[in-house]
Amino acid sequence: MIGNEKGFTFIEAIIALNLLIIFCFMIVPSMSLFLQKKDRLTVSNMADDLLTDMVHLYFINREDFKEGNYTKNGREFFVEINNRNHVNSICIIWTERKKESEICEEVNE
Repeated sequence: MIGNEKGFTFIEAIIALNLLIIFCFMIVPSMSLFLQKKDRLTVSNMADDLLTDMVHLYFINREDFKEGNYTKNGREFFVEINNRNHVNSICIIWTERKKESEICEEVNE
């Protein structure tokens, strides 16, 4: 500041604005990645909850257990029973951003 004048000089204002712009360019992409990871984790947790429900249903009442599409909180999941190497497993399959994901749980009789 010069003398008794109050306020910022033009150069100080430009420097502050540039620092603010740089800060925004660093924060916005990282927040976007953080939100994407949060969404992926949320969907994965929903699939895990659905898998737990399906395993319980399979053991409690096999007549009510059905393979097919299930919707949970607005997301589509596909439930199927796989027989790999003579071991049955219940699998939950879902698609997120053109990438297919799957979790499975072995069910021994």
